[in-house]
Amino acid sequence: MVDKPGAGQPGAASDSDRSIGELVSDATDNLSRIVRLEIKLAKLEAKADAVKIGKSLGEFGAAAFVLHLVLILFSVTVGLFLAEVAGWAFWLSFLTVTGFYLLIAALLILVAVINLKRRQGLARTAVTTSRLMGILRGEIRPPRGTDVEAAAESETPAPAGR
Repeated sequence: MVDKPGAGQPGAASDSDRSIGELVSDATDNLSRIVRLEIKLAKLEAKADAVKIGKSLGEFGAAAFVLHLVLILFSVTVGLFLAEVAGWAFWLSFLTVTGFYLLIAALLILVAVINLKRRQGLARTAVTTSRLMGILRGEIRPPRGTDVEAAAESETPAPAGR
């Protein structure tokens, strides 16, 4: 059993008369060692996760490539189906399939443009940054007894409706 925990190396016993300074020094050393080991563990876990995420992204990429090939083959099948069953000319059936995909692409572009117009940028960050700069310059007094984030949220401008 250890006489004095925290003395030097873990599990090592030492003399019975240790000063408070030595005890504080040992506690500080042990704490910094724990922090270093935790950081090392976090780095190792992050690296392992990054490898797993990279492999998964590669697998998603391969699946997307295969699905793209399936979409192409399905499009040719639909074109041939329209030509055979509906009796349309080949050029008209394939033009119809192409027009369908152009319509889908136009709708996706429209949704993307609408979403881009709705964005507000960094509104909360701009408010908190300007508030922080005002506090640092001494122009604004920091709120007392309130949450800074809640105070910043109350000053966030309302999004402009379009």
